[in-house]
Amino acid sequence: MIVIGVDEAGRGSLIGELIVAAVAVPIDLLEELKGIGVKDSKLLSPEQREELYRTISRRLVFSVSAIKPREIDRENINVLTSSALYMNLSRIFKRIDPESVDRIVIDKFGSVPKIKVAVRKTGYRGKIIVEEKADFKYPEVAAASIIAKYVRDSRIKVLSSLYGVRGSGYPSDPRTVEWLQEVLARGSPPPVIRFSWGTLKGTGYYVKKKKSPSNVTLEDFL
Repeated sequence: MIVIGVDEAGRGSLIGELIVAAVAVPIDLLEELKGIGVKDSKLLSPEQREELYRTISRRLVFSVSAIKPREIDRENINVLTSSALYMNLSRIFKRIDPESVDRIVIDKFGSVPKIKVAVRKTGYRGKIIVEEKADFKYPEVAAASIIAKYVRDSRIKVLSSLYGVRGSGYPSDPRTVEWLQEVLARGSPPPVIRFSWGTLKGTGYYVKKKKSPSNVTLEDFL
């Protein structure tokens, strides 16, 4: 039997993509993952994440989806994340039989009913667990968090080379905010910025997002 973990990285970032990852883990490998140090990616150094990423990506079936800043500026972030969840699971189910999956565990975002709708649309009818801090509780979600975080950090390094982005990309990072102020002052902000973030309010570049419908109907579950 197999378990699947799902997590994301870069949700609150001001710069760059939101990365969503899903990893399929044979149940008999869960203890081994814990033994080699797989845990919530926030508790690991960049070097540890890189080493574990290489181990996980060599041995396990996984899928990664990237949500671009312009998509985040245009659409509801939870809707986009649900779509990425669906795409990742659909790719994984092309490589493994959904009937062999004991559970899918997802680090909570947005609406739990909508998350379950996205999973059910893949045809999977087994157990779904959606919990906050699932990356701390479940090795399969921790593995997904490591993949998502490593891919996200790697892409931020590319943006640093291309556009001079400084810092982590988050609005709480003074280096990132300083870089943002510099590119806005030059009047040529690159397309790697999330212009719908509150940090941009009052700058003339701020984009107000449309609200998405929040209703979920019974038909969505069928």
